[in-house]
Amino acid sequence: MKRSIYVVDDQAPVLETTVLVLRGLGREWEVTGFTDPLAALQAVKEKKPDALLSDEMMPGMQGSQLLEHVRIASPNTVRIIMSGCVALDKLTLITSAHQYIAKPFDAFKLRDLIERTFVAQERIANHGLQALVTSIRSIPSLPQAHQSLLKELEDSDTPSATIARRIGEDPGLSVKVLQLANSALFGRGYLVTSPMDAVSCLGTDMVAAIVLSQSVFKHYESLKHREIDLPRVWAHCWGAACLAQYLCRQMKLPHKTGEEAFLAGLLHEAGRFILVDNFPDQFQAACDGARESNAPLSACLRTVFQATPAQVTSYVLELWGLPPGVVKGISFQDTPEKDPEPGFTMTSALYIADHLASQTFPPDPFPLQDWNTQYLQALGCAGDIPTWEKIAANPQAAADA
Repeated sequence: MKRSIYVVDDQAPVLETTVLVLRGLGREWEVTGFTDPLAALQAVKEKKPDALLSDEMMPGMQGSQLLEHVRIASPNTVRIIMSGCVALDKLTLITSAHQYIAKPFDAFKLRDLIERTFVAQERIANHGLQALVTSIRSIPSLPQAHQSLLKELEDSDTPSATIARRIGEDPGLSVKVLQLANSALFGRGYLVTSPMDAVSCLGTDMVAAIVLSQSVFKHYESLKHREIDLPRVWAHCWGAACLAQYLCRQMKLPHKTGEEAFLAGLLHEAGRFILVDNFPDQFQAACDGARESNAPLSACLRTVFQATPAQVTSYVLELWGLPPGVVKGISFQDTPEKDPEPGFTMTSALYIADHLASQTFPPDPFPLQDWNTQYLQALGCAGDIPTWEKIAANPQAAADA
């Protein structure tokens, strides 16, 4: 069955071009154009589309206003803002959009964005997660800082110099990158003091991962909820990321897998903020339940939302087009035994690293989840846990070993 896509733009020539481009890119797509946002909204109420793309600046009703009406009338519809007038960093404040794309857009990037979004929806087999995701009002778009950095790296003949310059312009980023380059878990054996040396040690992919994660956390800096401590969660994610990559290296997984594990560790708690942002009362109820029963918060969140923060995170990362390994690792983080890939995988590294980091840098004040000992025994690494716990508590032990 064909996917239905509505396009809304008050400029008829632009609308016609967009509709023709989409029809040419996806023959399985049924594309309908509207110059009037009110007519588009009426059409949504009569026949709900799979996706709706809207220009932001339109007379009578802005695109963001239209998408908010669409969210209520058809919560399953993917909502995308297109704009050539609004700065990308302002578009991140349009909370009713799942994604945005700048005009003039690259046709193939637009196709990839739409296809990626449809794939993300199709992968939601959990009915509880389906209901949760479709009711979410605010999902952060891929941060502009990360997008612009990747674009600059694509156009640069000296990516290391480019990213080192970017690091030098941001004191907070410089601290994190140099901290990682000098971490005992990475065993460099010498002091790294400059951004250029740090990039040489870590590689551009890992530094780009730090840029992305910091952008995500900055997105939620103004979020106020008495059960969320942003620095605490960030410290946990940082610890989990470093440990996940260390474990990948210890278990002799490919270098690229270690880099993806690092990115997964940095981002795996993003779903927690999405839930608080969209459902503060339900999140509070889960916290109250965990406190009353002296239970791990993760279990109470699963009860309240019928889905876990990790599953929400994996959905958002799928929308962003992050590497499949990162998305899969986070999606199975709470149930690593369900990962279809055999043996010790990135999912294994992330699961163990998250648990180890929770002991040293707990993301919340609630009891920790018990180890899945049956899973660890099946991996053959249950006996390694005490050693890894010592390393998590004292990373210098890794360098001395």
